Amino acid sequence: MAAKLSVLISEDEADRFTCYCQERGYKKSTLVARLIHEHLEREGYPDQRSLFIADQRRAH
Repeated sequence: MAAKLSVLISEDEADRFTCYCQERGYKKSTLVARLIHEHLEREGYPDQRSLFIADQRRAH
């Protein structure tokens, strides 16, 4: 399941990002998702889904 994320950046950054993606052949959404994933991995931030599943089981 995918979640939608809205990001506010300046017009200059948006134009720069659009040009970058066009020149390199990236879809903007795919690149943003990859950058977020890579950042979380680099920071060593663990997957939190198991915590939500455990909380749901305790609630029932």
